[in-house]
Amino acid sequence: MTRINGTLFTLTALCCLAAAVPASAEVFKSVNECVVGKRVTDGSNKSGKIASVDGVLCHVALDEGGSPHAYIFWMLRNEGSSAETDDKLVPGRYACYAGRNYTFMDIVITGANSYETKGGSGKFHVEPSRKIVFESGPLKTNGAKLTRGPNIDINSDGGSFYGTTCSYQKK
Repeated sequence: MTRINGTLFTLTALCCLAAAVPASAEVFKSVNECVVGKRVTDGSNKSGKIASVDGVLCHVALDEGGSPHAYIFWMLRNEGSSAETDDKLVPGRYACYAGRNYTFMDIVITGANSYETKGGSGKFHVEPSRKIVFESGPLKTNGAKLTRGPNIDINSDGGSFYGTTCSYQKK
């Protein structure tokens, strides 16, 4: 036991608490991770409790109130985990999906700051916030962010909802 500012702590208790903290902030990989009563956070950092599960949808009663909001499982992560990733965009093909449906669009990272799609090629950079800025080319008007995987989450309106995820295709 150790005394800090008049409070007794055991090293064992501190170690157990540290082990209980999730090591990664991965979004859910399966609907099985949606457990009724579990606290979760979405991509907009809104938190709540899973109220029910229906197919691939997790219905979350958000802390902000109102009726439960439906999320596809991969739109959620455990509450308290960070959305940040230290993954890098590596050269290769990133196949794009909206939910479970292939969009017939791939993003090919061709170099440290270059990409190609069916529509042409362009330049990009990744900001410290993990935001991907397409500087030129066919994706210039799209919003995007780098997520764990590595994955590219992309939208066409610059908002906080990313309906398309492009996943790195390992060979």
